[in-house]
This record gives sequence, C-alpha cells and structure tokens, in this order.
Amino acid sequence: MRKHFWCADPAAAAAAVRQHCPQDAARAVQIAGDVCAHRFVFRDHWEMERTHEPVQFGPQAQDIDWAHIPAGDPEWLYAMNRHTSFVNLAKAWRLTGEDRYAQQAAALIEDWIDRVPLTEASRADTWRSLETGLRCENWLRALELLDGSGVPNAALRQKIDVCLRQHGEYLVAASNAFHRLSNWGVLQDHGLFLLGVYFDEPAWQQLALQRLDENLHNSVFADGTQWEQSPMYHCEVLHNALDTVHVARKFGIPLPGTFVNAVHRMAAALAAWVKPDGRLPMQSDTDDMDARDLLAAAALVFGDGALRAAAGPDLFAENLWDFGPEALDAYAALTPDTSALGSAALPDSGNVMLRGADGAWLHMHCGCLGSGHGHADLLHIDAGIAGEDVLIDSGRYTYVDSAVRRRFKLPGAHNTTRVDGLDFSTCTDSWGYDKLAVPLKGEHRFTPLADYASGLHLGYLDRGAVVGRKVVFLKQQGVAVVFDQLYGAGAHLFEQSFHFGPGRVQTLPDGALWQGRRAAARLLCLGPDLRLEQSRQPFSREYNRLEEGDVLTACRIAEGFNWFVTVLSLDADGPAPVQAELLPVQRLRRGDTLPAALAQAVRIRKAGQETVVLACHGEIISEVDLLEAGGCSGYGKLLVFTGGEPRGTCLAW
Repeated sequence: MRKHFWCADPAAAAAAVRQHCPQDAARAVQIAGDVCAHRFVFRDHWEMERTHEPVQFGPQAQDIDWAHIPAGDPEWLYAMNRHTSFVNLAKAWRLTGEDRYAQQAAALIEDWIDRVPLTEASRADTWRSLETGLRCENWLRALELLDGSGVPNAALRQKIDVCLRQHGEYLVAASNAFHRLSNWGVLQDHGLFLLGVYFDEPAWQQLALQRLDENLHNSVFADGTQWEQSPMYHCEVLHNALDTVHVARKFGIPLPGTFVNAVHRMAAALAAWVKPDGRLPMQSDTDDMDARDLLAAAALVFGDGALRAAAGPDLFAENLWDFGPEALDAYAALTPDTSALGSAALPDSGNVMLRGADGAWLHMHCGCLGSGHGHADLLHIDAGIAGEDVLIDSGRYTYVDSAVRRRFKLPGAHNTTRVDGLDFSTCTDSWGYDKLAVPLKGEHRFTPLADYASGLHLGYLDRGAVVGRKVVFLKQQGVAVVFDQLYGAGAHLFEQSFHFGPGRVQTLPDGALWQGRRAAARLLCLGPDLRLEQSRQPFSREYNRLEEGDVLTACRIAEGFNWFVTVLSLDADGPAPVQAELLPVQRLRRGDTLPAALAQAVRIRKAGQETVVLACHGEIISEVDLLEAGGCSGYGKLLVFTGGEPRGTCLAW
C-alpha cells in the first residue's frame, strides 16, 4: 500500500476493535463469511438502502451477476456495486488473519474489473457516478486494510490502478448543475479527492476541493442543515466531507476555510438534530440509525467538546478503523460541553428539537421540503422518552415508484393535520411533487421551565384555509401541549394523525394510552365534537422492511375557526396519572371571555404539580389589559404558569 489514508497501523486498529467493539468485529467477520460464500446481504451500519433477504450466487466468481436486480429494486444493484463487501473482507482478514478473506477480496475485485466495464449503458447502473465515487473510498479502504497480506499481487495491483485511474477520469467529467447541489456531488467528489491523493495528482485534488466547497456553499444552510431535509443523507454528506478534512490534514493539503466551516456547522447541526440517544429521527428518506460514531469522528477532527458530549463517552468501531487506537486517549482528553445536550433549533431548515428530563424529547418540522428525498411533513411532530419512540414518522420503506412509496411520503403518514380529506402537498412519482405547500416558519424559545415551537403553512389556501401549530413542552414534567388551528371561512373537516411507535396502544374515549418496553405515554384529545378512530398502518424503520403500528386519528367538522388541543404525557418508567382540562380565557379588565379562535388555555395536573398553559391565536389586546385563565394572569401570546413561576413565563409575545 503506497499510503495510509486513515489509521497508521491497521493491525493495531483491528486489535482495538476486537477489544472495545467485539460485536462489530463479529458482524464484519460474519458479513465477510457470507461474501466468501457469494451470499450478499447489505447490512452495514451506514448502508443507505439495507437489504434483508440474502441473494445467493454460484461458487465461482464468474457466477456473480454484478448487475442483478432482485424484486425490481435497482437499489440492490447500486449497493452491490459500492463494494462495502470488499471492505468487510479486508476487515475480516485483519481481525482473524485468515487468508481466505484476502484471497476472496482479490478474486472479486479482479472479476469485477474484468466483467463490469464502463460503457454508455453501465453509466446508468453499475457505473453511476455516485457508485463510482463511493467505490473509490471502499477500494482504498480495502487496500489499506489488506496491506501486508500479499493481496493484491503486482499484476492485480497494476490492474486496480488502471481501473482507479479510469474512475478518476470519469469523475472529472461527471459534473453538472445537478452535482453542484445534490448529495451525489459530495459523494463522488470525495472519491475523486481520495484518488488525487492516491495518485499524487494535485489537479484532481484541487478540482475535487473546489467542487466540494461550492456544493456545501449551495447545499448547507447557515444553521448547518443539508438542504435535502433528510437526517440520513445529511450524515452521508457529512461523512464524505468530514473524511475529506481528515485525509487532507493528514497529507498537509490546504483546504478552503469556507469548506471546513461548513463541515463543522453540519456536525453541529447533526448534534442538534439527533434524539437524546444519538439516533436519527426518521424524517423524510431516513432510517432509524445511530449517528454517534459520526459525531465522535467530528469531535476528534475538530477537537469539539460539544460534539464529544453529543456523541457520548465511547468511541465506535469505525472511529478506531479511521483514527487508530490512539484516538481513545485523544477522545478521552476532550472535555464534554453539555450545551449540545439541551433543546436546539435549526431555524433555516425549520427543525426544532425539544429535550427534557429522563431523555424526553419532541421534534417538530416546519420548513422547506428539500429534494425528492423530502416528505410532505409540515407541522409534523415525533416524540419519545428513555430511548423509546412514542410518536414516530412512518419512514420511507422503498424508492420503487408505487402506491406504498407515495403513501409514506404524503401527509397522512405523518403526525400532522389535514383539511377536508385532502393533502397539502401531492406526489407525481417516487421523487416529484406537483403541489407543494408553502411553509411559514414560526417562533421558538427555550427556557428552564418550558420550550416553545410554532409554525404555519399555506397548503390549503386554495380552500380559503390556513393551518398552524403551537407546541409547548413542559420539560421537567415530560408533557407536551399541542394547539392546532385552522383559520378559514365556511365548514371544514379538520383531522390530525398520531402514529405510535412499537408498543401496546389502548384507545380511550379521550385519546390513547401507549405502553412500550418500560416507558409509557398518555395522549389526551381535549374539546367537544371530536371523533376518534384507531387503525393499523404500515411504518418502516429500515429500507425494505415493513412493520405495522397503531394510529389514532382525531376529526372535527366546524364552521369558521377549527381547532385541536392535545396533551401528550411522557413517562420513563410506566404510566403516571395525568389530568388535563380546557379553561376559559378572559381579559381581566374587560371581564369578557374570549372565543377559541382568539385564545385557549389548558390546566394540567401531573405528579402533584399544576400548570396552566395559555395560547393566543389572534390579536387580542388593543388597550391596557391582562389575560386570565384558571386564576393565573399575565401578558403575552404564549404563557406558562406553574407553582414555581406564579407570575407566568412568557414564551411568545
């Protein structure tokens, strides 16, 4: 091996993985064993489209069909030709010392080179520019890990180098307006950069860095969010960009300051976006994945204590392969900055993550759709506590254009509201939309007592209606109060859905009780004239895997202003009693009671504590006056009163 891109001593890294991450070591060896038997299942941690059903080929390398498409989904072909299998073979050789893994890697690499040429037709499948870029990293990782195995021999090494040069020349030419914004551009130009280092080609290095810098300038918001609104694709882009920083620094290659800044912002945004346990919310085209290894890598690259706190105390297998065992001491020396563990807002993307006691959290989205990976999820909320998901996004399941693909993308698959049985955004196919609602990003405020987030959208403006949502999170009590509003004339059907995570759901006259492994939650739907319906609907925590869960839908038909008030009580260890009731809201001086269209209030009793939450939906005070509900009075558009703060905390004016 001419260069070590990642850890300086792969043997030491393998020993550290065996010691500190034995399950990851065993999984790599198991995958490699399947590959040796020509049985392919793509289950790597960051595999973008995981598979679950093994595909078996014959005993000879020539029996493998590199262009195979099982079940009509070309994503299998793409995964096959990214060659993560080669990396697992190389890891298995390092972990076990068994030559069969190295020999199999050599046989498969040579077979692929011989039988999968670059042609005009293969540019659309085995040689898509995305796979070409990803292959560069995976081949170089495999070669680095195999260094010292005698594989590849000199003849195969020459063959590999010729093929990698062809990869580089292809990637130099494969760039257009699509790549200047899409995640594809970052993934393939990262590969070009690595080849530039491998072949000592400064022109390739600089071209790749120029493109990467431009892409992140276009695609990364000021808040650090990658524009496609998918936490998983945010992570894919971050990995490739972060690895570029890591390798460039190792080889003393200057980097654009704007690029490094954007990568750091992306890492900080990921820390804000993840759940308290480091898992990704299943927003848009995202699976249920643990992102702590990526946060830990960013903490090491940037020496950032906030990222260290978000990643947790331990390194992961990929960190040891990338940085070597010496990273253990470097990571331990970083002082965690717990500021990354509180509530956070990504205001440019419209994502707000509210965090409370016992690992309680609530995420809300009201921002741009993003790319075709984005879902019609405006005003969606998901929530959980103590590592269990109570309310979930339904996920993605597949990219094959079908009724189920569209179902997972549309509003009904999300915990949001709909009007008159219609969707506020509608799909044309797997990737396109023919109607897109305009989001109006709202306010947010975080206090020690309670957090607040809000938003509206114009998806029903053609029906003379505007919908909004206000969320108050009582962070010490683990209680969320959700106010939904429909502003419009005439009669409208207003409905909202609640998709529950894995667990048992009991429907009650005023909502539902959810019971997880240990955690529990109580959903209370307040107000008159509500119709509650329970159903079973599909959700998907992983690509290619369907599950079925409980969904509660609340409906109300009303003239003019329509509304829901919902209380969600989260408990880490079994259900705790909770009560909630609507209260009239008055103007204190005038003494008049305000209609629901102008203001609403809720009194919550839980764990011996009473809280009143008062929300204004319109302009109310034209003269000097205060608002009063349940014996509590104050001024503001969103007020929270508790025994510890009897004068009220104002979250919005």
